[in-house]
Amino acid sequence: MSKESKNGKANQESLPETEAFKDEFTREFMKSTEETEEGYYTFESKTKGYTILFPKDAIVSTGDYEAVKDQFESLSFGEKRIDEKISYFIKLSYEDNSSTRDIDTKLKLLSNGVEYKGDYKKVVQGDYMIYSSDDGSGNPEYYYYLAYIKSAASDQAVRFTYFSNCIVEEKSCELITEKTEERINQILNSIKFKE
Repeated sequence: MSKESKNGKANQESLPETEAFKDEFTREFMKSTEETEEGYYTFESKTKGYTILFPKDAIVSTGDYEAVKDQFESLSFGEKRIDEKISYFIKLSYEDNSSTRDIDTKLKLLSNGVEYKGDYKKVVQGDYMIYSSDDGSGNPEYYYYLAYIKSAASDQAVRFTYFSNCIVEEKSCELITEKTEERINQILNSIKFKE
């Protein structure tokens, strides 16, 4: 992280007043105290395998974190969006091994997590293949979006699950909005594997 003091620890006084930096565990993943894009910092996996844009007020769950050397990492992060009346979380599972080539099995694993029965559409963006779900849950109480991002140049891949629901105190909310789609696309398309 940039802006570090002489002992290597981030200077507490220079940390941004955002949830991502207030939370000690989340702060460990932040590459810099400078926003990469408005409202987002750069998150770097502890495997050093990938980076992704990270919302400034999201927090990484310590209870969901799991890693095996530099080949596997699973975590989730989320936040409440009071202005949108929703809360959301994103689950990421990173792998760097030959099993990532078995796309059908990886998509089944992704589908089983939320009992998704639909198909996936494939989009090629540069050296990445992105497989994404066609629709959400169809349930008015929650929304999800699934994607599998696979590097064509290596065995690196990320399973991506976005899940949102209305904040408990709210009677109703709009789960799929332009803001929701922008957030998903901005985060999903920011994934960069370290080749």
